[in-house]
Amino acid sequence: MIAELLLYLSLVSFLTGVLSPFLTNKKKIVNYVAHGMAALGCLAVILCAIFVFDGGKVDLAVPWAMPFGLIHIRLDYLAAYFLLVIGVVGCAASVYAIGYSREYYRDGRRYQLMVALYNAFLLSMVLVVSVSHVTAFIVVWEIMAVTSFFLVNHEYEQAETGRAAFVYIVMTHIGTAFIITAFLLLAHKAGSLDFASFVRAAGSLDSWTKNTVFLCALIGFGAKAGIIPLHIWLPRAHPAAPSHVSALMSGVMIKTAIYGLCRFFFDFLGVGPMWWGVLILVLAVASSVLGVLYALMENDLKRLLAYSSVENIGIILLGIGAGMIFTAKGQGVLAALAWGAALYHVLNHAIFKSMLFMGAGAVLKSAHTKDTEQLGGLIKKMPYTALCFLAGVAAISALPPMNGFVSEWLTFQALFYLPQALAGVTGKVIGALLVALLGLTGALAAACFVKAFGVTFLAKPRSIHAEQAKEVELAMIVPMAVLSVLCILLGLWPEPVSYMLKQVLASAAGVDVFQAFSATSWYATGILSPVANTSIQMPVIAALAILGGVAAMAIYRLYGKPQVVTSETWTCGIVPTAKMEYTATGFSKPIRMAFRAILRPQRETLVDTNPNRYFGRRLSYHVSITDIFNEVYRPINTGIINAARFMKAIQTGSVQLYIGYITAITVIALILTTRW
Repeated sequence: MIAELLLYLSLVSFLTGVLSPFLTNKKKIVNYVAHGMAALGCLAVILCAIFVFDGGKVDLAVPWAMPFGLIHIRLDYLAAYFLLVIGVVGCAASVYAIGYSREYYRDGRRYQLMVALYNAFLLSMVLVVSVSHVTAFIVVWEIMAVTSFFLVNHEYEQAETGRAAFVYIVMTHIGTAFIITAFLLLAHKAGSLDFASFVRAAGSLDSWTKNTVFLCALIGFGAKAGIIPLHIWLPRAHPAAPSHVSALMSGVMIKTAIYGLCRFFFDFLGVGPMWWGVLILVLAVASSVLGVLYALMENDLKRLLAYSSVENIGIILLGIGAGMIFTAKGQGVLAALAWGAALYHVLNHAIFKSMLFMGAGAVLKSAHTKDTEQLGGLIKKMPYTALCFLAGVAAISALPPMNGFVSEWLTFQALFYLPQALAGVTGKVIGALLVALLGLTGALAAACFVKAFGVTFLAKPRSIHAEQAKEVELAMIVPMAVLSVLCILLGLWPEPVSYMLKQVLASAAGVDVFQAFSATSWYATGILSPVANTSIQMPVIAALAILGGVAAMAIYRLYGKPQVVTSETWTCGIVPTAKMEYTATGFSKPIRMAFRAILRPQRETLVDTNPNRYFGRRLSYHVSITDIFNEVYRPINTGIINAARFMKAIQTGSVQLYIGYITAITVIALILTTRW
């Protein structure tokens, strides 16, 4: 009952946030009321999810008939888990938006529309994971797509923004077409559009239907998740959107696609053939390795984070693919390990990636640029932002004791045991190769975010914008700080997540959570005691580190002789300047050279016409990286444009010509039907 009331409270809060911006023209009131209602709605969502895990599932029939049936809201443990993800990130992003969105006051009525769409975006994501009827799901899925499209296109006067929004809406509707196809195939077999009927009919599906539904769901939800090769919208749309919207899109929206895949695999399809998992692993490896490679090459801070989301979706899919292989082979304990790794990384990535986008937004607001080549030295100008960003960098680089380490270590464990499920020498080699590629991904991710943090925050400012930057306001710092603390807490104390995942996976087909999860095993670095017996526990490591730090500080205070000397960095007697620093382009060059066959860098060196060969001559060095999958889509784009031009040519606007077309088709149809 409490969970139901909290869900209604969240929906009312979001709807209030949608309508309130149009009741007044005072931007400050609009800002505080609308974003405050969004934060309240997200807080209610968090509490609703907690009460579901504590009190059981919720099933409501909303007294509002849509085509083909009533709206049903079903909050099971899977829905509650994703509601928790939406609520945590949404609450932080809404508070952050109070400070960040002030720079959009100048947009007038467009600002009010942005705030209303922001609330509608949150509302749609909550409903996506709550409704259990095909018609309602497609409607709220489309609302989520359209509202996010308008938010991405907020600064439509910029050509690149409009292009990004266009590519995004095209790709998301291609994905929606495949999702609808999957649902219609299930509905044909189940005889209903209600999710409950799909669950009942899961055991009677023939292999052709199951395989077709699997492929359609993978393509449809994969387009929204941004898996390679369906990712081309993501590095365009996320940087174009306002930063608090980017945090929601990267941290939460792409996870609704993971929810959709989990719903199909857990409830609608059940245990499938092993090739399902193998296909997902192939896509996962491509997404994780190529995603982090492209991220490492980027100098645009938000675009770098967007490509990193492709990488992390790949890591999540590694767990999903391994879990599907284990279930196909009847290894339920290992399947629980793999699925637990995937779902835990869903939460972890939502937290640290949204916080990193908020940090990038703070940098953009203060320094008025997201080009890392124009930044530097911000750790002195923006110390609190730098500290929070550093926590996110450590988490996304999977450094202990941060939360990213736990979920990636779980994924490593799942892949270590994958050769047990793959037959023959080839299977063993593939299993070992996957572990190596995940290790390569982790190493490249660490290099990527050393570059992101070091070039942005350390050394000296490289532009007047960076020199004049200052710390952002408290409303933006507090959400980043809270998410940073969560990164640490979920790394040191993951047992609450263990409890939730045990309930989520309990009903999944082919998963044995009761043997996989123990009461205390999640405190250990090995996480799952039946699979990997480990004696060192994360809280013990943390306690030893704290005690060691306290002891070192005490010894230093008692016996140390502090001597502080402040001076410039020694550079052979030369006063250091920003020209002596590593640039983002220079930092990534070794990786760019090592992977040049994949990245295909294009270099351009410009020399000015100064006749003096030894002094005063300037060199400009430009490097660009082309996403190889853009070339894949280029012929398709050309074909569509040519087809559109042909249709334009035959649609002249002449009524007589159209009557002629109709007559010709009618004659042809008569000939065919009468078999002349």
